[in-house]
Amino acid sequence: MRGVIFRGLEELVVEAIGMQAWDELLEAHAPEGRVYVSPTSYPDAELFALAQGVADKLEKPLTDVLAIFGQSLFGFLAEKHKGISSKFTSFEELVLSIDSVIHMEVKKLYNEPNLPSISAMVKDDKTIVLEYCSSRKLCFCAEGLLHGAAQFYSRKLKIEHPQCMHKGSSHCILILHLD
Repeated sequence: MRGVIFRGLEELVVEAIGMQAWDELLEAHAPEGRVYVSPTSYPDAELFALAQGVADKLEKPLTDVLAIFGQSLFGFLAEKHKGISSKFTSFEELVLSIDSVIHMEVKKLYNEPNLPSISAMVKDDKTIVLEYCSSRKLCFCAEGLLHGAAQFYSRKLKIEHPQCMHKGSSHCILILHLD
């Protein structure tokens, strides 16, 4: 996992529960002296351990924390990479371009980024069906990213998740309903 993702988690934790909480999470769940640098790769297990630590501190399910993190992460990444986020004029345009544009740009910025496979299809003018597949199974974080994107574009979004990798499926189906 790239350091930029850890930096996004750090920003969320510091804003929500303070720098001391982040330092405690690092002490408990990261190698001694670890400093996360945006372009550097770190073991996925460190992010999962830190996220579980946040869930424990907040006494919330990990799935809820990942969704909250994803929502916050969208704004963090949009701010860090304005050149990418400025390419899209609407939520729909962004979602339909995740694999073909966004992930291509990420590959230019970061060596071997290990991205999920995402395809999106417009069902009607208020519905997009998204297929998500990743060995990391971060579909709840993906839901949060989508909510963050909807918020960014001032859209109201509801997500159905009728098929999930956490329930044995080969990929997740997310049905995006826009108001």
